[in-house]
Amino acid sequence: MSTVALRDIHKTYADTEVIKGVDLDVGDREFVVFVGPSGCGKSTLLRMIAGLEEITSGELLIDGDKVNDVPPDKRGLAMVFQTYALYPHMTVAENMAFSLRLAGVPKAKRYERAREVARVLQLEPLLNRKPKELSGGQRQRVAIGRALVRNPKVFLFDEPLSNLDASLRVQMRIELANLHDSLQATMIYVTHDQVEAMTLATKIVVLQGGIVEQVGSPLELYHHPRNLFVAGFIGSPKMNFVSVTVTAVNDSGIIVKLPGDASVTIPVKAAKLSVGDRATLGIRPEHLRVDRNSATVNGEVLVVERLGGQTYLYVKIVGGDTLVVQTDGDNRSQLRDLVPIHISGDLCHLFDLHGEAVSKTRRHHLA
Repeated sequence: MSTVALRDIHKTYADTEVIKGVDLDVGDREFVVFVGPSGCGKSTLLRMIAGLEEITSGELLIDGDKVNDVPPDKRGLAMVFQTYALYPHMTVAENMAFSLRLAGVPKAKRYERAREVARVLQLEPLLNRKPKELSGGQRQRVAIGRALVRNPKVFLFDEPLSNLDASLRVQMRIELANLHDSLQATMIYVTHDQVEAMTLATKIVVLQGGIVEQVGSPLELYHHPRNLFVAGFIGSPKMNFVSVTVTAVNDSGIIVKLPGDASVTIPVKAAKLSVGDRATLGIRPEHLRVDRNSATVNGEVLVVERLGGQTYLYVKIVGGDTLVVQTDGDNRSQLRDLVPIHISGDLCHLFDLHGEAVSKTRRHHLA
């Protein structure tokens, strides 16, 4: 068992509180990703788990034992940083085995362990090379290997792919996912890239301003965001938001008026909203449809992004809002075209004046 539990964790620098009471359970063999914008506290939280930052208050438990005052090297964790931090004068094998050398492991045993890890990471042919002879992706694998040789309880990753180019990031995401599957290890990973979070995590923790906004599986957060922040942060392109007014409440849900007098019925519970209230309608680009026969709103195409298999239309509707519409790659819309857009209430989300999601009467797209 390798579990991590945070109980009302706070972190304060001078008079500034940066982590504001985080409660979280990381289960055995989970791949948990901390995600959020710059300054949200995700790296600080990871460093507190690692023991590199002091916990102001609260309890940190590893496998059920309180470790607030346990030194980093005694916690049984291994951390991979954003920078590779490899020793330039050492070979790959020496870099990977260095932590075992510090721990007093005999030379033969530590190099045997380095070779075992090198086989897992496909680094065997590179064991005698020095870092300057490696590509960025190879250096990152060596940094991961340096963590693996210690056979830690939990792996901690602090934005390990941010220095790689786009193609290498995709490759390394695949390798990390395969590594997690083969090792069946507990991993905690920090990133600002929600695509990394969606593709790697078994559980995502969305942070903002030192507060956990929502915890759940990637699809749970995608289809059932708790508030406007999570709805806008998870998903690429992000969810469309339109300011609306509640015009009716009935057994079918809530009817809202969009700019231009169009109405949509959203199957949500009425407890939070009344007639006349302002609210925010949210709908993802892939849930909008260009359809002349059942148009809800019309708009002017401002930008067309053609990505081959799909096309994104940026459409300005009445009232000034811009909707991003995902269509197929063969869509022939051009700049300045007027396009009819169908909005299905069943696929919409509704948020109250405080930005909180209004619960649906029936759940679609269950995670």
